[in-house]
Parts: sequence; structure tokens; C-alpha cells
Amino acid sequence: MKAAQQPAIGKQGDSTKEIRNNLTHRVLSLIVIVAGIYGSVRTIWMDGRPDFTHLLYFTVMSNLAIAGLYLYFLYAERRELRDPSFRIPQGMHTLKYVLTISIVLTCGVFFVLLLPQYGLSVLWMPGNLSTHLIAPIAAILDYIFFEKSHIKHGFTLLYTLIPPYAYVALTLVLSRLGVRYAEGEIVPYYFLNYEKLGWLRIFENGLGVIYWILIISLVMLGIGQLILALNTWAQKRNAKV
Repeated sequence: MKAAQQPAIGKQGDSTKEIRNNLTHRVLSLIVIVAGIYGSVRTIWMDGRPDFTHLLYFTVMSNLAIAGLYLYFLYAERRELRDPSFRIPQGMHTLKYVLTISIVLTCGVFFVLLLPQYGLSVLWMPGNLSTHLIAPIAAILDYIFFEKSHIKHGFTLLYTLIPPYAYVALTLVLSRLGVRYAEGEIVPYYFLNYEKLGWLRIFENGLGVIYWILIISLVMLGIGQLILALNTWAQKRNAKV
């Protein structure tokens, strides 16, 4: 009798684990969506009235982009369950990975570069905690532990550089067109200010913009590789349990 009951107990345990994992995945997804949208809206309406130049900040762009993508995944994952012929395209899984690294970049740049520059009080400005900490952490945890369908290949890591490079190009074009940001700055982030830092200068108070781009690129590739490795480890661990 005990031997006959063992498979049923095992199946019940697997089912409970799957339900728990699905619930955690959904909760993390909702956190990314709510924190990304709420934080971005609060940033745009920081002074009680809308300032749409904040839409040109990488933080807001990446948060809104990943929130929109997670909304798609909530719909698409439910459709996969109901329609056996439907599969989420691999490109969407890759985009999820790329945007996860982008939002992690906003977290890293904020805490490593901007927070020391402007002080701890900037963390409590409207929207900053949601966009720079809550949404990134939820996205990281969700990708590492619950992304099971992403097929990685040789170029996967390099794709993470597309959003920041495109953003730098857009920012430089807009600066030449006369767009201005807080306190009349020509760029939204001080390490992109080519007028003050130059392009290839190395001096006592800082580095040229090209060096900043190279440093951030290397950091992004390192973070991207780490998250890929952690995702692979987590999926192998789940397969053994």
C-alpha cells in the first residue's frame, strides 16, 4: 500500500512546487510592472506637474519598456496554457533578458555613480526607489529563477549593449538639437557631458565620455554573463530537485 502511494505523493509534491513557482513568478512580474510604471510616472510628475523631458532618461525608458514587456508576457503565458499551438517567440525571451540587463544598469549607475555624487537624499525623490531598486531586483530574480525558455547563443550577451548604445546616440543627437535637462544640462547624466569631460581626456576630476562608455560596456557584459550563468545554474538545480 505504501509503495503504491509513493508516486501519488511525488506527483502532489511536484504540483505544489509548480504552483508555488508560478505564483512567485506572477508576483515578481506584477512588481516589475507596478514599480516600473509607478516610478516612471512619479518621476515625470516629480514637481507636481508633468515634465516630459524625464521620458528621455534611460531609467524611465528602460522601466517603461520592461513593464510593457512583462504585460505582454502575462498575456502570452496564459495563452500558451490555453492554446497548445502558441509559443512565445524566442526573440521576446531575448528581449526580456536584454531589458533586464538594461534595468540592472540603471540600478548600478544610480547607486555607484549618481548616489555618491548627489547624496542619499536623491534616493527618496519621487519614483527613484521604485525605478532604481524595486523593479530591477524583481526583474533580476524573475529572470534568474523563472525564465526557462530562453535559448542562449553566441550573440546573446552582445545584444545587451544595443539599448545603451542606442540611447547614447539618441542623447547626443538631442543635445545637438538643443534639448536641455535639469539645470540646463545638455545631457541627462554627467558622464555623458562631452562639453565638460571631453571625449578622450583623462584628467584629475574625471574621464572623457568614451572611457565612461567603455567602462559601462564592460560592466554590462560582466553583469549580463553573470545573470546568464545564474539562470543556467538555477534551471539545472530545479531539474535535479
